[in-house]
Amino acid sequence: MKKKLQFMAVFVVVALVFTAVGAYAASNYGSQSDPLITMSYLTKTLQPAMESEFDNAVTAAMTQLEQQFESELTGEFKTVSLESGKTMNCNAGCEVLFRSGSASAVGNSGMLDVTAGSVTNAGKGMTTNHLYMAPVNGSGLKASNSVTLLVRGTYTIV
Repeated sequence: MKKKLQFMAVFVVVALVFTAVGAYAASNYGSQSDPLITMSYLTKTLQPAMESEFDNAVTAAMTQLEQQFESELTGEFKTVSLESGKTMNCNAGCEVLFRSGSASAVGNSGMLDVTAGSVTNAGKGMTTNHLYMAPVNGSGLKASNSVTLLVRGTYTIV
C-alpha cells in the first residue's frame, strides 16, 4: 500500500510539472509580441509572395536598363515631360534639347549650352529650343512648371 501511495504521489508531481511547463510554454510562445509561424505558412504563402515581389522589382529594373541601353545605342532623342518641381539628373554627355516650359540648371557644373556656346550655371534659367549637354554626372535641370524635353543619353528623374 505504501508503494502504491508513493507511486501516486510521484505521478501527481510529474503531472503537475508537465502541466506547469505546458502552461508556461503556452503563455510565453505564440503571443502577440512573439508569434509562431508554421513552416507551411512560410513555404506556401510568404515565400511565393516574396518571390513575386522580387521578380517584379527585377523585371522593372531590367526594363529601365534595357530602355537606357537601347537609347544610348540608337542615339535617338526621346521625348520626356517633367512636372513642376521634378529634377532631371543627367550623366556626363547626356544631351537635352529644351523644347518648352520653364526650368533652371542644377549641379555644381551647371549645363553646357551648346547652342549659345556658353555655360548655364546652377540656378540660372534655361532657354527654349537650345541644346544643352551635361558636363559631369549630376548636372541637370529642375522644372519650375511643366517642361517638355528631347533627351539623348542616360538620366534619372527625382
